Amino acid sequence: MKAVRLGELQELIQGPVFSAWWTDYARAVSAWEGLSARRQELLSQAELMELRSELAQRTAMDAFSDGGSAEEAAARLGTEAQVLENRALALVGHFEEQRNRTSEAWYRLGGVERALEETSDAAARKPLERQLPALQQEYGVEVQRRDRVWAEVEETWARSLERSLLSSEHAARARRIRKDAERLFKEAEERRQRAQQLRADADAAARDEAGAGQRCAQLLDRASRELGCVHGDRFLYWRRLDDKRAAFAVPLASDAEGHNLPLAPLAIHAVGPLRGVAYLEPAHEGPETSAEEGERRFQEFLLGPRGDGGRPPGHGDGPGQA
Repeated sequence: MKAVRLGELQELIQGPVFSAWWTDYARAVSAWEGLSARRQELLSQAELMELRSELAQRTAMDAFSDGGSAEEAAARLGTEAQVLENRALALVGHFEEQRNRTSEAWYRLGGVERALEETSDAAARKPLERQLPALQQEYGVEVQRRDRVWAEVEETWARSLERSLLSSEHAARARRIRKDAERLFKEAEERRQRAQQLRADADAAARDEAGAGQRCAQLLDRASRELGCVHGDRFLYWRRLDDKRAAFAVPLASDAEGHNLPLAPLAIHAVGPLRGVAYLEPAHEGPETSAEEGERRFQEFLLGPRGDGGRPPGHGDGPGQA
């Protein structure tokens, strides 16, 4: 690490060699930051796409379950409709039998009524007149039975139609749900493939980021060789020629809150060997503050002024660490 005066360091930073290096380094850092941001964005998109794929998958599975329930309902209602239809057909058979019995009663009743109309003999009419009420009652009963059976036929047909209509609706709903579920499964697979592609792109960006990071590291090593400094990740350091236990620290990036002073790129700060960049002071010509004064300033930075009558900053009484 080369020892320099503040003026020499200022001339070095403003010189063509440093300017050329700084241009290359700033470009490399910008490329690295861009690739890092792209990698993080691709990873975020991949994670989001994976989540959307899982959601679509679960929704599709739920839809298939609902479709199965709808198919079961359609099958159950279809079975009930068929049972009622078969019952209605059986009742139609009973109705035909009852209709025949009713017709027979009607024929018997009609025969007696015609015989009464055609017979004037009182002796012959008496047995017919005794039969007539019984036949009329029998005919009335058979008519009521016939009507009840037919009403049951119509009611069974109506119930069968209701079940059939509901079965058809559930079947249509099941087909619609299955179709939606298939679409969701397809979307889930497409999103899964998209997530895999995004992760592959993120891996490629990570490789490019690593290459850009290596380029930044190479440029920092080049600064050490060509500019006579020691580099960290965020600072370049030169020893002070006028204070063997102090150094200059030059930030490579802005930082408004990470240190006791806001940092601007290429601003020159004075640092000591114990705390380094944990406590920075503006650099100026001549020896920096004493160790005692530096400790007091550091304590004030951490804890606030002590109110012990100490001298104000900048009034050290001898060379020491910054």
